Parts: sequence; structure tokens; C-alpha cells
Amino acid sequence: MSSMWLALAVACAVACQGHQAGSAGSAPDPARAAQSDTVIGTIQIVGTDPFPRTVILPGYSGIALHLIGPPTLQRLNGLQVQVVGRQAGEQFTVKSFEVVSANGQPATDGRLVMDGGTLYIVTQDGARHPLVSPSPNLRSRVGQRVWVSGPLDREPIAYGYIE
Repeated sequence: MSSMWLALAVACAVACQGHQAGSAGSAPDPARAAQSDTVIGTIQIVGTDPFPRTVILPGYSGIALHLIGPPTLQRLNGLQVQVVGRQAGEQFTVKSFEVVSANGQPATDGRLVMDGGTLYIVTQDGARHPLVSPSPNLRSRVGQRVWVSGPLDREPIAYGYIE
């Protein structure tokens, strides 16, 4: 009887060892690698110079996530932003982001393009939205990434520069 248990134990050990070796040497799962996390929340700059930190306070939780990403995120203090990337514990590595609201007003995030005297904001999906009565400051920022808040069929309520 004990030899049967010994044979079973050896068979299990060999099977488990073979599975671990195959796992360690195998390529990463492309479906898992392609997955991203998405968080919508308010950007805040915390701490003091010389080491301020950029965090996002998700709408579903009071726990701040430390953002690791482009320095342009620091320009979005107080804005509601959607970040896409990878969360690991209380850190979030940002692959992309989009401003979604400012001071409770919906916001549009995109690049400024001038075409025939009309200033457009072009969003990440390629949609072109003409801006109504844009300020001279916005007109001077053609080619830059900005956000504008408020309905796009009216003069912007507020705007800011991302890049």
C-alpha cells in the first residue's frame, strides 16, 4: 500500500514540476497583456516641492492612487480625468488619459486645429468640433492639446492647456 502512495506522490511531484517549468518558460498571455485598467476621478497634487506627487481620487473610493505617467498630468490639478493603464496596489501607471469634466461641467480634451479661419478641437477619436467664439489665447495655441469645458455649441466656459 505504501509503495502505491509513494508512486502517486512521485507522479504528482513530476507533473507539478513539469507544469511549473512550462509556465516559467512560456510566453506571456497576450490577452492578459492587452488588458487595461480604467479609473475616473479627480487629479490632485499632494506633497511639497521638491517631491510633489500626482494622485487620482476615484469617484467610487476615497483611496488615492499614486499616478505614474507623463508630467502633463500635473497640469490637471482639480479636474476630473479618465486614466487608462495598469493598477498595482495603490499605484497606477498611466498609458493614456482624457479630461472629462472641469468644475462640474463636461469637458472636451483634444488638439487645436485651424481650418479656414475656424478653430476646431480634435478629440482622440478624430472627431472635429468647431469652437464658438474662442479666445485669442486659444487661437494662439493651434497644434497644442487642450481641454475646454461646457457645451461645444456655445463659447467655452473654461479651458486649460495640457501640452
